[in-house]
Amino acid sequence: MRILLDVMGGDLPPDELIKGGVAAGHALDIDILFSGASDVISSALSRMHERIGSRFSILPSSQTITMTEPPVQAVRKKKDSSLVNGLVALKGGDADAFVSPGNTGAVVAGAVFIIGRIAGIPRPGIAATIPTVEGREIIVIDVGANVDCAPDHLLYFALMGATYARDVLGIDHPQIGLLNIGTEQAKGNKLAHRVYDLLSDAPLPFAGNVEGHHLLTERPVDVVVCDGFIGNVFLKTLEGGISAVSSILRKGVHGNLRGQVGGLILRPVFAELRRKLAYNRSGGAPLLGVDGSIVIAHGRSDALAIESAISAAYRAAKARLNEKIARGISGWSENGI
Repeated sequence: MRILLDVMGGDLPPDELIKGGVAAGHALDIDILFSGASDVISSALSRMHERIGSRFSILPSSQTITMTEPPVQAVRKKKDSSLVNGLVALKGGDADAFVSPGNTGAVVAGAVFIIGRIAGIPRPGIAATIPTVEGREIIVIDVGANVDCAPDHLLYFALMGATYARDVLGIDHPQIGLLNIGTEQAKGNKLAHRVYDLLSDAPLPFAGNVEGHHLLTERPVDVVVCDGFIGNVFLKTLEGGISAVSSILRKGVHGNLRGQVGGLILRPVFAELRRKLAYNRSGGAPLLGVDGSIVIAHGRSDALAIESAISAAYRAAKARLNEKIARGISGWSENGI
């Protein structure tokens, strides 16, 4: 299997991303095709004592799409960017999956323009995997591909998220919940009411509404459905909250002698909490609904995060996730849904 990695679009230097790609290549026994500036990639591989060959190869590009560029315009104007070249190569069958820590909007726009959607899918969705305190995972979809959604978009997010949970994460009979401001059926806005009705009538294991404060602790469902605006706010608030708690704990531990002694005693507990909630172990977020395996890594991804994202892309491609989503959509169409 060959995974294509965009090494130019992230917040960290390409060397850090290449290091993650090299680690994933060896750990998974797969080929990595690095998309980016040839001289930068070849120099980094040389410093890591890796040779350019069958396992590690280069897809050259002369342009980079930055985080601040308007997504659609950037994809259309920068035809020789590492992101666009990577998507074109994926479309042409030069790789089995594509991973990028770059501009999320540009990845989504490029994927729709270049790769195209799976037949029957109205909108793709980004499915973030959220670790819980009990060590299991939940999927939240959509976390940023679509700011405005129609009710049927969320219905298809539910199907895709459940398929991902079952066939990639190995969750038997995944339960689906609708993120809302209360668990009662009457809660929420017009979109929530309509989506609730659609999910209730669909051949899916819908468990009803769920609230955000339950997700990390009680894990009431396996797949949480929401529009991309709500999902992105939820995800970034969660990341900020985890960072704030870690900062408070560090200050408390170093504040006085009692804190230092308590910190030493609780160090294993803190380390385990950080391990469970670390974004760089979650494997990136697959873009579901496009006709190719694409994983969007965090913009701040370090080598470990990139290795995790490549592992997520590998598992999705190996499971033939898109084929199973397409079969699910076909089954719905045959039954008039």
